[in-house]
Amino acid sequence: MEANSICPTCHTVVRATDYYCFNCGKSLHEKPPSIALYDQALLYAGSIFLPPMGFIWGWKYLKATDQKSRIVGIVAIALTVLILLWATAYMMNVYTTVSKQVDSQLNGLGGF
Repeated sequence: MEANSICPTCHTVVRATDYYCFNCGKSLHEKPPSIALYDQALLYAGSIFLPPMGFIWGWKYLKATDQKSRIVGIVAIALTVLILLWATAYMMNVYTTVSKQVDSQLNGLGGF
């Protein structure tokens, strides 16, 4: 037998497995995130190309109760961290290269 609960808005008895109240339409609890292959690919691509957002999207999966969703969240956050570390190292390399080129050009103008 299925346990029932009460809608916090209209106080109608609803099933515990319902996501929405059939009477007023109020969301009863958050729907679990999808772990379909297509959704995972979108999440991972978003984590790579929009790295700060990977933390937010990954956190949503980490809060889920099932283990597969948590693994998806961990992978999304790990990809985000790796991309941010790579971008930081790349930008430091660009800064160093440009700085050396500017210094060498300024040293060449020392006669003026």
